[in-house]
Amino acid sequence: MVIYAKVRSNGEYHSANIAHAVMGFREMGAEIVKYKTIDEIYGTVTDEDIVLDYIAQVQTIFHKFGITSSCEDYPDALKPFMGRRIWTDTIDAINANPDKWGVFVKPVKDKAFTGVVVNGPKDLIGCGSCYENYEVICSDVLDLKREWRGFMVYDRLVDIRPYKGDYHYNYNPKVVDEVVEAFLTIPDRPMGCSIDFAVALKDGREQTVFLELNDGYALGNYGLQYLDYAKLISARWSQLFCREDVFDFRIGSKGI
Repeated sequence: MVIYAKVRSNGEYHSANIAHAVMGFREMGAEIVKYKTIDEIYGTVTDEDIVLDYIAQVQTIFHKFGITSSCEDYPDALKPFMGRRIWTDTIDAINANPDKWGVFVKPVKDKAFTGVVVNGPKDLIGCGSCYENYEVICSDVLDLKREWRGFMVYDRLVDIRPYKGDYHYNYNPKVVDEVVEAFLTIPDRPMGCSIDFAVALKDGREQTVFLELNDGYALGNYGLQYLDYAKLISARWSQLFCREDVFDFRIGSKGI
């Protein structure tokens, strides 16, 4: 097995996330191979390897092996914890109808653009293409005070890292536990992913809410310890490729 890691022309890893993952994989004894463009390695990557790159490039490798990643942003089991309504629309419909403004939108197409609160056409600059009327997920706007990323590896919440907001606010651990328990009821849940949480103010009261689920094959680490980060990536790749996870060191697992 080889861990392919994207680098810049000067040899440095292409992002902090890639460098962080490499630290974890190297400590676990993996072979690391650097490359600059996906074309360099496309012909040599096997279905036993892992590629550390950006989403589009990783999906190129998935397509090579007929792999499709499916990870719902808002699974039905977690919707009771959202504290807001969710619906779908199109980017053109949002742009053309002022009565639809005042909502948060994000693309259904994976990472086509960054989610944004829309209060007028100017907020949609850069959100889409003149050739494509993106389908978008819409939600009520919450007064978010602080946000966290929870990291799931083989059904265990290994860490929660803050990434945005006021440090005076803290999540309710009871709600986090309830979300994790609900996550475990999802039939085809990812074995490596993130569950994002937030504290929101509603009618002057704090509430801990579930924000969204994110697939683990190309996930920002936000300060997650590097070994856990590498294991999360390996868990998800192994699940998607239906192979043994050689970096799963849990007692009783196939990796032992």
